Amino acid sequence: MAQATTTAVDRHSDPSRETGGADQAPAASGTGHTFRTDINGLRAVAVLAVVVYHAGIAIPGGFTGVDVFYVISGYLISSLLLREVDRTGRVDLVEFWTRRMRRLVPALALVVTVTLGACMLILSPLVWGRLAWHAASAMLFVSNLLFPYQGQNYFADTVTPSPYLHTWSLGIEEQFYIFWPLLILLAVAVARRTRIPSRRALQLLFAGTFVVSLATSVWLTAAVPDWAFYILPTRAWEFAGAALVATLPWSRLAERSRLRPALLRALLGTAGFVLLVLSFALVHETDPFPGTVALLPVGGALLVLAAGSVAAPGTWVDRVLDLPVLQRLGDVSYSWYLWHWPFVVLTTAAVQDDAIWIKVLASVAALGAAFATYRWVENPIRFSGAMRSWRRTAAVTLVITLAVGGVVAGTRVATSAVLEREPYATAVATRAQPASYGCDGHTETATGTEVCLLGDVTSTTTVLLLGDSHAMHWIPAFDAAAADAGLRLAVRWRHGCPAAEVKVEQPADRGPCAGFQAESLRIVDDLRPDVVVISQAHIYGDRMLHADGSLMSEDEAGSTWEQANEALFAHLTDVSSAVVAVKDNPRLDVDPLECLTRPWPGLGDCSMPRADAERSNGDLPAISAGVWERYGVTEWDGLWSETCDAQTCHVGDVSHPVYRDFHHLNAEYVLTQVRSVEKMLQTAVRGMQPDSNR
Repeated sequence: MAQATTTAVDRHSDPSRETGGADQAPAASGTGHTFRTDINGLRAVAVLAVVVYHAGIAIPGGFTGVDVFYVISGYLISSLLLREVDRTGRVDLVEFWTRRMRRLVPALALVVTVTLGACMLILSPLVWGRLAWHAASAMLFVSNLLFPYQGQNYFADTVTPSPYLHTWSLGIEEQFYIFWPLLILLAVAVARRTRIPSRRALQLLFAGTFVVSLATSVWLTAAVPDWAFYILPTRAWEFAGAALVATLPWSRLAERSRLRPALLRALLGTAGFVLLVLSFALVHETDPFPGTVALLPVGGALLVLAAGSVAAPGTWVDRVLDLPVLQRLGDVSYSWYLWHWPFVVLTTAAVQDDAIWIKVLASVAALGAAFATYRWVENPIRFSGAMRSWRRTAAVTLVITLAVGGVVAGTRVATSAVLEREPYATAVATRAQPASYGCDGHTETATGTEVCLLGDVTSTTTVLLLGDSHAMHWIPAFDAAAADAGLRLAVRWRHGCPAAEVKVEQPADRGPCAGFQAESLRIVDDLRPDVVVISQAHIYGDRMLHADGSLMSEDEAGSTWEQANEALFAHLTDVSSAVVAVKDNPRLDVDPLECLTRPWPGLGDCSMPRADAERSNGDLPAISAGVWERYGVTEWDGLWSETCDAQTCHVGDVSHPVYRDFHHLNAEYVLTQVRSVEKMLQTAVRGMQPDSNR
């Protein structure tokens, strides 16, 4: 989220102490440095949208408040720089960057440090090291580069998201502060050489940046959406559009349009406000964003800013934005934005409950911290006479940064020491289990595909274990059970690819599943196994795609899953004498290893109510069960009978965890199920029917 109060003068401070500073907005007439309450109110609307969205309240497009902040910053920063260019013909880069450091760093350093300390009290040592890197990247304004590098999707439904995830937007904002004045200086230099008026050259710069960046945003949003969301080149058009608005003579445009200034201001403000409401209500996290979808919130914010630039009496939009509550929220919006996400993440993690009312209370508590930070950290440092010198500001910023760096480094050292001790060492080993297992032999099909063999590779009775990573995590138990039962085990699996032929969303470094799925059926035809065991995850309900790559709705996904599994089990029961389907394990709402190794495990329960566990994978398990029943497929629910009673599904204890993450089983636990797997396989073999086609 963009830095929320970067560019508004504090109405409660002495404006004479900030004359010509970045914290003043141009008056509606374009002259003077009058504080604009419409901008401060717009800032409040933006931060409210983001906070309400993060609290889980039904405003699907609340995250677009970030884009509104970018527009505000682009407008105010560009207005400041334009005034300086008009007045002096240059930009004092040192003074400009000094003001930014004084404005951004103190509050951010406080939040980063306090949050890291709270993480060490509430969260597992397993995540301390990772969060220390996140804290450092936030302090250096590069978290927007770290998160996509780590594959962190902003909208991912992760069990415990990073409490620093929201700082990605500060990275974009700070990078804008670095490059924007340099571009303006370049445009002014070109204007002098070519004798083009500086204002015209800057308008060309802003318009060109808008077009190129928007085109880049559309392209990268389709090609690499995670990177497109996080980086400056795909967001620069939002700043540039605001800068272009700042260069336009709106009162003169009102005269040329033959509209009364009051009417033009009302039309622009109303249209802008409507677009903002529509963006908050209609834009969804599944939309390709930013891309062209971001035109909705950006256009709305630009129109509101343009309306405020027309010299005319205020309209109903101005009266709404001038409400005292919005003005106060606008004042503290930067601090509230910094605090609200750590409060939400750490509170829900502490109580192991993400109910909306808990997140709302956390957000309100964060507002209290924001007012305190604004009163005792932001303003004292921002308006301190002792900080007027750029050298002193730079020195203080360096000291603060080094202090935070020391805290981060200390956290990394402490983490390494803690994780060497039990029970944390067991948890580390569990999480680091291999993504695959070795083979005792191979067999080659008629199509030339090698199939991994385990168990008793000399046996004439073949069992095929087929599926995705939920087949893989059962391999140790199936291997030992097959060996004890004298069965040859063939294994065929691929991470993220169900056995049923459905198209699912895949990371960029993995190819589509279609080839794996089609080849798997050919392997079944070639091997003609005596028993086929299907173990596939049921977490694909929100990841299934149409042929064109667009996400399916919930109903479409359910129907497609049913049809694909009908086809799969019709084929398997026609070829094999016995078919067994593994009832998929629950998708936990906590990371079990992190939960079991928290410093204060009594804060919440790591187990899961049985009813919630049954619903954790959505509608797909029930759909699959219906298909199995129709085709006479045997359901095996070994895990459920072992770990769940009538009320609760358990995750083990810190020394013997059942899971290695929120939906994959721990290999050590799986090995305790060898007898259960062997019994299931022997039952399936005994129940084989003679097949004249075999």
